[in-house]
Amino acid sequence: MPSRNEFPDVAYTCYSIIHALEAEGYDWRDYEIIIVDNASDDTIFEKPGTGGTTTYMMGRGMFGHRVLRVVHYPIAGNHAARNKGAEVARGEYIFFVDAHVAFKPGFFTNLMKAVDESGGIVHGAKQDLGAYPPFERSMGYGYSLKLGEEIRGNWNNYKVADSWFYVPAQGHWGLCVKKKQFLNFGGYPKIHRTYGGGEFYLNMKWWMFGSLVATEPHAIGYHLAAARNYGYDQMDYVHNVLNISYALGMDDWRERAYINYLRTKNPERLKFIMEEGEREMAEDRAFIEKRRKYTFNEVLAEQPWDKKNMERHGNSYGAITIYHDSWLELLEQSPLAKKAYEESKYQKGLEEFINSKMSEFVYLRR
Repeated sequence: MPSRNEFPDVAYTCYSIIHALEAEGYDWRDYEIIIVDNASDDTIFEKPGTGGTTTYMMGRGMFGHRVLRVVHYPIAGNHAARNKGAEVARGEYIFFVDAHVAFKPGFFTNLMKAVDESGGIVHGAKQDLGAYPPFERSMGYGYSLKLGEEIRGNWNNYKVADSWFYVPAQGHWGLCVKKKQFLNFGGYPKIHRTYGGGEFYLNMKWWMFGSLVATEPHAIGYHLAAARNYGYDQMDYVHNVLNISYALGMDDWRERAYINYLRTKNPERLKFIMEEGEREMAEDRAFIEKRRKYTFNEVLAEQPWDKKNMERHGNSYGAITIYHDSWLELLEQSPLAKKAYEESKYQKGLEEFINSKMSEFVYLRR
């Protein structure tokens, strides 16, 4: 649980985890809660002992009995903090969670069972905190992939089946995976400037490595729409997107995102980000290229989540939108972006791929 300046939400999250596990029949010796205190500066209060991301609980019984463990990670970045927590975890299963979530009893048993059966990453089903009862039509079950302008996922509430089902990706408010697999696959990106992009990276890497991503609809969590307490600059998010797409070998889609950003962003800064990202992610890119069984475009064209859902459930949900025809029209409004597109290294090949393999997913196909 990466946490930065999240008291008292972090305390409520810890007790919700404990109470859910108690209700599911687990003893306190069966699990540990690891808070990765991620550069918090909320530890000084007028009245000592009344708050602080981790200081409030470190002098109390759950810390003394090692139900709670605290790791201090000095660089503010929740994905690198998650990697650190996974490294020190002693359990067979790892559950990554935000520091502002509550859980319906049965959550963890359902997730671990689905991890055992699927062999991949399994997400819970998300409700916003305050929602009740948990109606299916308002549940967050997965991400729909959005490509062609940026590289991202958007929430959808499509429930494929009443037992765990495959999704291309999902938000990482709460997901479970075997520790051995997580470390073997290299975890989250080691350099990540703000929130955004890490979910896409991890889930796509699992598909590219020949594993899978799923949602267990009976593992219901209530997520507080809270401030994440990390600094946010949109260009940091842009840096994330261009970095993770380079690491995944998505050179054509990365170039497309870069060209799109040229419409509204500073071109000198974008050029610097592109070059810096290639230096920062070179090792990660080489690791993925060596280990992958499929390229990103092979995964995208194959849509293994749909095929596997049809085999398992007789139902599927495409969950892809590609902006191409409508995006080309937008380029007419930006001579700089249009010129970059016309002189691009990858876009003719990408257009051919889109038209031949992904045409049915193109938004407003002309």
